[in-house]
Amino acid sequence: MSPSTKELLALASQYWPAPGTETPEGVSAEHLRRARRWTEALRDNERWEAFLKDLRALFPGFSVGDGTSTSQACFTCILFPAKGYPIPPVPWAVVGCMSILAPVFTVYGIAFKYEGHKRSDARLHVGPMPDAMAQTAILVAKELEARFGVHALPQAVAATPAPVVVEWKKPPHTTLFDALFTSEPDNVL
Repeated sequence: MSPSTKELLALASQYWPAPGTETPEGVSAEHLRRARRWTEALRDNERWEAFLKDLRALFPGFSVGDGTSTSQACFTCILFPAKGYPIPPVPWAVVGCMSILAPVFTVYGIAFKYEGHKRSDARLHVGPMPDAMAQTAILVAKELEARFGVHALPQAVAATPAPVVVEWKKPPHTTLFDALFTSEPDNVL
């Protein structure tokens, strides 16, 4: 069972600073707690690497990447519907995020627009997804649940305003999605 919204807000406050308390160098008590939590989470990195390997086998025509960044609060996988290097322009990607702060995950899609070969725009899909990416998102969600015992964070809960500063996002624009996953969901390579 997923934690309640109230519990998730309390967790967010433990790992991200409140407005006006952030330090210029980023070494707040919250930052240190988040760094310790990342150290703990990365001890289990072999499971995450095995998960990515299995996704590559499940999606042989896809490029599957690890978008994890310790500046955020989640392990991240990114699936592009193409292979090769450099990866050709792709119309969309599916992203799976598993929080290190709570036993929850989210899967969302990003649709891309291009000007020539250069990406010009990215449109986020956090609710129902276009048919092209929907099946991929469903399979990624099932794999996250089965492998890690995490639960999907409902979209309404993810959109709950959080009274914390995440990276450069400040209230009233910060949400539980930002605090538990990433404040830059469309920033994928």
